[in-house]
Amino acid sequence: MKNYKLEICYDGTAFFGWQIQKKTRTIQGVIEEQLESIFKSGRINLIGSGRTDAGVHANCQVANFFVETNMDESQIMKAINRKLPKDILIKKCSLVNDKFNSRFSATRREYIYNITDEYSPINRMYFLYHKWPVDKEKLNICADLLIGENDYTLFSKASSETKNKICVIYHSEWIFLNKTYTYKIIGNRFLQHMVRMLVGTMLEVARDRISIKDFKDILKCNKTKLTAVRSQASGLFLNNVYYE
Repeated sequence: MKNYKLEICYDGTAFFGWQIQKKTRTIQGVIEEQLESIFKSGRINLIGSGRTDAGVHANCQVANFFVETNMDESQIMKAINRKLPKDILIKKCSLVNDKFNSRFSATRREYIYNITDEYSPINRMYFLYHKWPVDKEKLNICADLLIGENDYTLFSKASSETKNKICVIYHSEWIFLNKTYTYKIIGNRFLQHMVRMLVGTMLEVARDRISIKDFKDILKCNKTKLTAVRSQASGLFLNNVYYE
């Protein structure tokens, strides 16, 4: 069996996330269905670098699968793209060694979150429309606090079954343009809803609805009555996945 690595771009608007689910449209489910149609070799398991929630997009998701075929990488990519819907694109297909696992071989993952203060019906599924003024300096202070190792229990979905809530953040910054601003974060791993909750809570600080100390208390899991605020899914993109 040969191991193939896919780099995937998708618009998550019309999907119920990455992970395959019964009776719902998911990215993993759609791609697996087309792979099985192409190779006609039975069940194919597509291993993703991580899950994205409903409505979340990807500029570069990475996945791998095993199959026995005489097709080369270019032929495989073209065959899949011919069958895929317009909201998914395979950007690259590579033959990799048998030990490569898109999830466990990944060393870092990068997300971006797009925000605009100018409403557009065209961009509404790719930007969070945020009409209130924000304190850019406070956004930057909050972003800097995330660098290093922290317990993100209070910045993750409460019902998550993931026991280890420790994540290491290598890069955290806000990028400001004319009418838009983007949050960029790179870490070794991310918990469910983590980036959306970080963004939503940082915006609360930037609107003076909570203080920087409040943000620190949530980050450090100190005793507090405050909870993290989760922003909508549509502004979030899985932007890159890094390997050694």
